[in-house]
Amino acid sequence: MSFGADMLIIDGEIMWSGDTLATVTGIENVKQQAYLRLLTTLGESEFYPQYGTTLSEVLAKPYTPDNKKLAESIAREALLLVGTENGPGWIEEVLDCRLLVQVIQGHQVKVLYAKFRARDISTPIETTFELGGELSG
Repeated sequence: MSFGADMLIIDGEIMWSGDTLATVTGIENVKQQAYLRLLTTLGESEFYPQYGTTLSEVLAKPYTPDNKKLAESIAREALLLVGTENGPGWIEEVLDCRLLVQVIQGHQVKVLYAKFRARDISTPIETTFELGGELSG
């Protein structure tokens, strides 16, 4: 199965390779598309109003067990939608999806750990998505 290609985005910046846009393909594109979907607020795009999630709304709330569970549920559903714009979704099954708090550069931030099976690939893929949302206190 082809997982398409897109311009490579790192830390919100479009990357270049000389005078050409750098691209990302394969499983790395699946990960990038998952991250972009998770970060996009549902309805943010006037051209694709069903694209995105309500995850940012939940992440802005206090980090409680109920909000953590809700965020993980939203993320799990969003992961299963990755690639559906082009036919069957690229992520066939989400095996694990956990919202964690990690210290990054001296700040506590929310990070999503995901383990999933991509369509037509037998080896599970593990990745983390830094979601920000520094915790206070």
